[in-house]
Parts: sequence; structure tokens; C-alpha cells
Amino acid sequence: MGCKKNMIKLLLVVFNVVAVIIGLALIGIGAFTMYRYGDILSITESTFTSIPTVLIILGLMVFILGFLGCFGSFRENRALLILYTILLVVVLMGEAVALIISLIYQNSIKDRVFDALKVKTGEFIQYDLTKKEMYKDSAEVVDQIQETLACCGVHGIETYTDNSRWNATHGGTIVPASCCDDVSSGYCSTKNNTVNSEGCNEKVANTLSDNAGLVIGISFGFILIQIMGVCLGCVLCQRIARDGYKEV
Repeated sequence: MGCKKNMIKLLLVVFNVVAVIIGLALIGIGAFTMYRYGDILSITESTFTSIPTVLIILGLMVFILGFLGCFGSFRENRALLILYTILLVVVLMGEAVALIISLIYQNSIKDRVFDALKVKTGEFIQYDLTKKEMYKDSAEVVDQIQETLACCGVHGIETYTDNSRWNATHGGTIVPASCCDDVSSGYCSTKNNTVNSEGCNEKVANTLSDNAGLVIGISFGFILIQIMGVCLGCVLCQRIARDGYKEV
């Protein structure tokens, strides 16, 4: 009996050490995604944009739960282990929600990106021509996307060169500086060899799809691992209850 309980206790400790590592990984992935692709993720203004924040929060919870689980296992404290198991189930539910959101969103990424990017580039042009503050945020987002993904407009430079209002002000061969690799501000010419002629629609959609796939894979893998943790916690609680449990 004691040997089995010690084995379960050891397995739970090992699991929680892994959980601490998983928590740090979730925090790192969420923070990197938010930092690197924040503007790109916000382009559709959808629920999916909150996924990096969700990953960071879940990571913190898993990290804390890892320490709680280790402490409860070492002390063989049934109350702590029950709390640990309940909180782990809550985290599992959070990860399941993130998984479901990602699965639902992934099927409509391209349509959402096209509609949102069309609006944002239109507001970019409005800001360039009118300098109205209401369009400034959209202009900054589009600039960041074009610079980060090395792209231009929705489907290419034609977003600007074929726009009558843009043409009337800048001419048919001028695009924003963020469309070119070697120009840091202002505008650049389509005759410049370093202009990025590829549109942003496909690139943004692919980036969002890759991030959705990452979240799906991480969530699915962690859910399976944490189900094992819930089972181990329940079994150890049961073993401790049989022997009488220690108070903190």
C-alpha cells in the first residue's frame, strides 16, 4: 500500500515539475505572439485576438499549480491536493475554450482577413489624405503589417496605385514607405526594385492560420497531459484519505 502511494506521489511530483516547464512555455509563447504579431492578430478585431493573453494567463496558472501540486504531494496534504485538482480542472476548461475558439475561427480566417484588411487599408488612405486622428490607429496597424510581413496593400500595390484619390495626390507609381525594404518613412516608387509587390491578404491569413494551429496543437497536447495530472491527484487524495491525512 505504502509503496503504491509513494509511486503515485513521485509520479505527481514529476508531473508538476513538467507542469512548471509547460507554464513557462505557455507564458513565453503567448508573450512572443503578442509582441511579434500583435498588430496582425488585431486586424480582424475578433475573439481570436485575445488568445495570446489567454495563453499567458493559463501559463501563469499552470506554473503556480505546478508548485502547489509539488507542495501538496510532499506534505501529503489532502486539502491542498483537492484544491490543486479543482484548479487544474478549471485550467483544463480554459484550455478547452481556447481550443474550441481556435477551431471555429480557423475555418473563417480568410474571409475575416479580407474584409478587415480592406477596411483598414481604406482607413490608411483616408488618414494619409486627411490626417484625421480617427484613422491614425488603422494607419499604424497597416504600416506595421506591411513592414513585418513584407507585403503591400490587400492584394498588391494596386490597392494604392489603382485608388483614384491616392492617384490624384501621389500619382500612379507611389506607395507607402512600409511597402519597400529600403525606405523608412514617407513614400516610395513602384519602380524601386525593393518594393514588396505581394499583397498582405494571403500573408496575414497564413500568419493567423499558423497561430491558430499552434494554439490548437498546444491546447490539445496540454489537455491530455493535464488529464493525467487530475487522475494522479485524485488517486493520491484517495490513498492519503485511507491512511489519514496531514494538516498544513
